[in-house]
Amino acid sequence: MTALLQVDGLTKAFGALKAVNNMSFDVNQGEILGIAGPNGSGKSTLFNLISRIPFGATSGTVLFEGKPIQTLSDTSIARRGLIRTFQREAVFGSMSCVDNILVALEQTLGVRGREAERLADEASERVGFPRNFHNMPAAAMPVFYQKQLMMATAVAQRPKLLMLDEPASSLVEHEIDWVRDTITALNEGGITILLIEHVLPLLMSVSTRMLVMEQGEIIAQGDPLDVTRDPRVIEAYLGSAA
Repeated sequence: MTALLQVDGLTKAFGALKAVNNMSFDVNQGEILGIAGPNGSGKSTLFNLISRIPFGATSGTVLFEGKPIQTLSDTSIARRGLIRTFQREAVFGSMSCVDNILVALEQTLGVRGREAERLADEASERVGFPRNFHNMPAAAMPVFYQKQLMMATAVAQRPKLLMLDEPASSLVEHEIDWVRDTITALNEGGITILLIEHVLPLLMSVSTRMLVMEQGEIIAQGDPLDVTRDPRVIEAYLGSAA
């Protein structure tokens, strides 16, 4: 398989603490690579380093489509087709839902006007975000619809690689089903996905491969079922007594 994203020796140090330590892995074209790990293991920091939002790495390289991006601005990285979402609902609350999408489109694709509105409508339909919510303030939306809005905003920017940071957090069972179905549909529609998720049944059900982090390092990777049976993974989640 062709590697769309290649991470080599990526490290982020905050003083003596290495939040991410010498991580190396590939994300292959067309796959869903799931990332698991206990709280504080460095998963979201890894996303920050790859996307350079809000900071880059101390050392290491990141190649996207074979070209280095670790020194580019976050906007330049997004314009190349690497788009991320955030663990918490990151919306412009005082703006309408559709304006959230339109602002992102102007920033990354340089698109505005009717073409931007068309892309916003297409993305909303693709992820199931209700068209009749477009003119409502984003802050007025419940958490589930804010997550749908974040997904629509990301998809509208035509990602080649979509990085999703815990899209199922704070959601109930039927909403998690939407996350599962949407991720699967987006991937089948040609989007490669890098997924962080604490809901392990969801992560295992959609991931082509999985890797597990602990204290900023990879402790296991491979087939999702094999990874969850790895003694190092069991210890990381349950403790040595397990």
